[in-house]
Amino acid sequence: MDETKRTPFLKRLFAFSPWGIFRLVAISVGVGIVLALLNIDPATVWSDFFGTFARAWVKTWRAVTDAADWALDYFLLGAILVVPIFIVLRVLKALRK
Repeated sequence: MDETKRTPFLKRLFAFSPWGIFRLVAISVGVGIVLALLNIDPATVWSDFFGTFARAWVKTWRAVTDAADWALDYFLLGAILVVPIFIVLRVLKALRK
């Protein structure tokens, strides 16, 4: 490659396109929304990076397990009624054939 026709390093480093700036802003907003959903404060990320994400992971894991417990309770409650009806209907259907 001919080195004389190459653009200078600083020009390549600071060359921004409008699309590139828009992408940078959109990604920043998206990451900010995710961090806000996880209740992560920007100041604590700056001062205690790993501790902040460890606390967020624990909160998220607790929320997921609480939701799974809730879903399991309602699944079992519904199954108490639905499974016996299902079995009776299967038996009746099998007797007809």
